[in-house]
Formats: sequence, structure tokens, C-alpha cells
Amino acid sequence: MKKTKFEKVLGNFSATAVSIGGIIGSGIFFIIGMATGEAGPAVILSLILAGIIALLTSLSFASLGSKIVKEGGEYQFVYIAFGPAIGFIAGLFWIFSTAIAAVTVSIAFASYLSALLPFLPINIVAALAVLSFMMIDAIGLRVSSKVNNALVVIKVSVLIFFIIFTLPFIQLSNFSNFFSAGSKGIFAATFLIFFAYAGFGKLTAASEEVKNPKKVIPRAIMVAVAITTLLYVLSGVSSVGSVGAAKLSSEQFRNAPFAFVMLDLGFREAFLVIALGALTATASVLLIQMLGISRTIYAMSKNRQLPGFFSKLHPKFKTPYRAEIIIGILMAIAALFLNARSVVTLTSLGILSYYALINLAALVLKKQKNGFDVNPLIPTFGFLFSTLLVVYYLLMITMHL
Repeated sequence: MKKTKFEKVLGNFSATAVSIGGIIGSGIFFIIGMATGEAGPAVILSLILAGIIALLTSLSFASLGSKIVKEGGEYQFVYIAFGPAIGFIAGLFWIFSTAIAAVTVSIAFASYLSALLPFLPINIVAALAVLSFMMIDAIGLRVSSKVNNALVVIKVSVLIFFIIFTLPFIQLSNFSNFFSAGSKGIFAATFLIFFAYAGFGKLTAASEEVKNPKKVIPRAIMVAVAITTLLYVLSGVSSVGSVGAAKLSSEQFRNAPFAFVMLDLGFREAFLVIALGALTATASVLLIQMLGISRTIYAMSKNRQLPGFFSKLHPKFKTPYRAEIIIGILMAIAALFLNARSVVTLTSLGILSYYALINLAALVLKKQKNGFDVNPLIPTFGFLFSTLLVVYYLLMITMHL
């Protein structure tokens, strides 16, 4: 019987689009209001700080992704660096935190749709969105990557439109009392905002589906993080500068902040453009996150750490369809009951913890050849910053108990 293998379908553009698609979405379109409530106008600094941490960790991902070309990359890095026991625990932890992140994205998608159609129940729409994208992923990466490419072009264009459109309305007075929330607020916002940068490693989960992965993966990840950071900071400046931090973080704005910025400025048509753009953005992230989860389950099954049932590829679509269907159903059920604030906090905690492990793995595996090398200081600082942010937030939680 001929073994079914993954099809190599991702070139330079598609691989970069997968990385951008995994990053830009619910984070900046949804979380910016919540984060501004923590930091005030200094949320701009939180965006930059989160971007620096993401850049350091993305370089570790780029190095590991070029050396270890295996499906389920993020899990595989830890498995190879630290052995099966830690790899198993980390793999389950990564699946759980990413699944929660995807549920958050589905809620963000539903929130923007509700801004357009207020009669729609957010949690039910979120669950239906999960099931819809489960089916797209199950059909195959050739189809889902084309869908993702189109969504990435749309959402990047919408962010640029938002930045340019709001520039004339920026008032310097909205940045007065810049440090009103202090360092505590800045770090708390950075912790939340890191959720917005969390998808750059998703490409490594589909390493075996990338053409010339040793060159394409590092390039795609670094380009994606650079583009994302620039757009995030500019959109943060535009949103805070045009309506002010207090309004941006208000209850009215919180579920669909960028769309309501346009409505507040008196532009109903622009409101519709941004809301529709946010829908495509969150849809793109949901697509990529669900893809990454299924590939990690597949990889753990191949390593005999999960039942072999999950390692079977669909004979026609060449996807781990069993993992996609089961995780999709479970996520849809979760989407019916969870709320945005709780899942964002849990997701950021999980992702930062896992990224600390990825940076450690980059240090442990730095001697592996035939790939993209980074200075050991990069994963060292990536580990320290990720760990410090997790510890800081845990201390804040403990102090409030």
C-alpha cells in the first residue's frame, strides 16, 4: 500500500502569507481596546515591547524551522531538544493554548460580525465559524493557502486604509498623560498584546508542505514579523491619536475598536470597510491556527505520543482530517461558553510560556548544521523577556487574590 505524503504547496509568497495570516487578526483588531484600558496612551510602547519579544523569538523559530523540517514544528523542536517526556507535556500544552487562542479568534470574528448585524448571538456565530474553517482546512492546504493568501491581502490593505484614513484626525492632546498608567499598566498591556503576535511560528507546523523549507521558512517568518510590527505600531498610534485612549477602551468600542473609531469619526462607509476587513483578518488567523493544531496532533501521533488514529492522512486531500474534525468540534463547543477576557489572558500566558521553551530549544540545538544560524544572545534574551513577562503577570494575579 502506497504511503500518503504531504504535498509541497507553499512557496515564498504563500509561506509569508501563512505567517502574516497567523499573526494579523484578532490581536490588533480586537485586543487593542482591552490593552489600551490597561496602559492608556502608552499602549504604543506595549506594542513595541511585544514586537521586540516577538522578533527575538521569531529568529529562534526561523533557525529551528530551517534545521528541523518536520510537520508539527513547534512541538518537534521541544521534543528533539528535551526528549519525549517534556515534548509530550509541551505538545499537549501547546495544543491546548493554541486551541484556546483559536476560540478567542472565533469570538473576535463573531464580535465584528455582531457589530454589523447586532441581532446575531456572538457565541453561536463563533462556534459556526470554527466548524466552517475546520472544513476548509480538512479539504487541503492547497485550497486553504489560496483562501489565506486572499484574506491576507485584504486585511493588510484594510489596516493600511485605517492608518491613512485616520491620520488627519490624530490630535497630540490624545497622547497627554502618556504614562498615566505607569509601568504596571504598560507591562500588563504588553502581556495581553503578545496575543496579537502569537502566530508567526504556525508556518513551522506545516514544514513538510513548504517548498525549499531551509530557505523559505526563515525568510517568511522574519518578513512577516517585520511587516506586522510596523502595521501594529502605526495602527496603535492612529487609533489612540484619533479618538483618545479613554474612548478606545470603553465598553462600546471594546468588541470592535477599529470599526467604532470610524463610526465615531462620522464615517459609516469606512466603518463597514473596517468591520468587513476585520472579519477577513480574524478568519485568516482562525484558518492558520486550526491548521497548526491539526499538524501538531499529527506529529505527536507519528511520534507515538498520541493514538495512531490521528496519523492517517486523507487519501485525496492529504490532510490529517481526523485531528481536524475532532479538534474542530471540541473548539466549537468551547466557543459556545467562553468569554473574550478570560481566554485572552489564558492564551497569552500559554503562548509566552511555550515561546520561552522554544528559545531554550534554539540554544540547546544551536550546533545543528545545514540551517539558518542565530547568535546565542538572541534566544537567550528571547527566553528571558518571555519568562519575565510571565512571572510578572503571575505575580500581579497573586497580589490581587
